[in-house]
Amino acid sequence: MKLLHSALRFRVNYFSDLGRHQVVVWMPGDTPPVDAQMDVGPKIEHEVPIDVFRSDIAPLKQGRFYPSQLLHADDAPGPMFRVKQLNDAHFVANFSHPLQDRIFSIDSGKSDVSTEPIGKVTQLLEWSGMETQYQTPTDFESPDAFAREDESPDAVFYAEPRKLIHVDAVCARRIQALYRTVLPENARVLDLMAGWRSHLPDTVASAVGLGMNAEELADNPQLAERVVHDLNADTKLPFADASFDAVVCTVSFEYLTQPRAIVDDIRRVLKPGGMFVVTLSNRYFPPKVIRLWTQLHPMERMAWVGMLIKSAGFKKVETYVERGLKRPKEDRYADRLAESDPLFAAWGVVP
Repeated sequence: MKLLHSALRFRVNYFSDLGRHQVVVWMPGDTPPVDAQMDVGPKIEHEVPIDVFRSDIAPLKQGRFYPSQLLHADDAPGPMFRVKQLNDAHFVANFSHPLQDRIFSIDSGKSDVSTEPIGKVTQLLEWSGMETQYQTPTDFESPDAFAREDESPDAVFYAEPRKLIHVDAVCARRIQALYRTVLPENARVLDLMAGWRSHLPDTVASAVGLGMNAEELADNPQLAERVVHDLNADTKLPFADASFDAVVCTVSFEYLTQPRAIVDDIRRVLKPGGMFVVTLSNRYFPPKVIRLWTQLHPMERMAWVGMLIKSAGFKKVETYVERGLKRPKEDRYADRLAESDPLFAAWGVVP
């Protein structure tokens, strides 16, 4: 009989021009109550000369977040800042908490979970708001955004089956739980960039896997159909219009070199009302990840994916973060990291 742990599921809720946002942190059941309107501090903005920023380390971009160490200054009023306005001579650095100018709420609920909750109250607002967008969208992409360390053909890199799960077992279960919550029941699902495991719930009717390695796809017990296809070589999906109720991409989006074209085509193969769901975490293959991914905070990665989904014409865009559960002891990083891999997700619905 598996031991269940008493837990509190705290959730921060807010909106931005991108859509709805949720940040969930699992905490021990005896965690004291949290104020539904926690204080995030005052508004702190400064106009800064452009040459104060260390542009030799990173490009300065509208809407991006940066650590204050990238400023030639010893008296920065906060550990990070967001670029609110930018011209050739100056930029406005916002050192406030990302939720300082937004309405947000915090709720909680009791639950018994199979994994020990170890989250802390400080995590509720630690990252919250970094994915929000203003009317002027964040300028994420540089000319080299989709360059990679290894530009050799992907067919060569993925020729040998790896049969890896790119998150720990706890995070994998949370991905499956999220899919169970957001995907329509009895859906025909396309698992994009699939491997030997899909993390789909038993509520889907059937799944088609599109991936790079035939042996891995053949070993995936959840797939009814299997298609080997290199999306970086050919962005057009080999399916008819309106073929699927949902498309998922699980911890693989960071390898796409032409993501805009692919997200556009994902909308084509979805039925009206169909969903595109992208789940992310913090592990990746360095040789094949796009350069942009290595330059962004995980919350900004999720925001960028959400912006791609919205710009492709999807509606009801949402982002979701979940963290605070204990890492399984058999995971290879268990001796260094106490907490399970975080889960990030973004999704939208075809109108």
